[in-house]
Amino acid sequence: MDAAEQDIYNGEYNLVSKILYGGVFSGAIVIPTNFVKIILSIIFPPLGTLLNIIADELFDEFPYISWKTLMKLFDITNFNRIIYTFILTSLFYVPGLVYTLAHITNDHGTMKCDQATNKCVIIK
Repeated sequence: MDAAEQDIYNGEYNLVSKILYGGVFSGAIVIPTNFVKIILSIIFPPLGTLLNIIADELFDEFPYISWKTLMKLFDITNFNRIIYTFILTSLFYVPGLVYTLAHITNDHGTMKCDQATNKCVIIK
């Protein structure tokens, strides 16, 4: 048994060992629910704001949007957020990015799990 196998057996196989001996991408990979929004926000912050506003209104099939989706975009508070993002992005990109990333939210709430009972509750 070599050193890497011994570390795995003892439960001491850390990130440095995974990089040196392999196994960095083994196991479960967790991707955040807002991953696509964050990547698109980094590329173009107003697009991230648009996706954050209409995320709940999108359909799984073509045409993907409805009049209700468009009406939600042109609601006064949402329209103001879009305009603010465009203005802040035009001011050297970083202010718009910070504004957009600060407003990307998970509307499903936060999940809190009790380890004793193994039950999870969503907190709004």
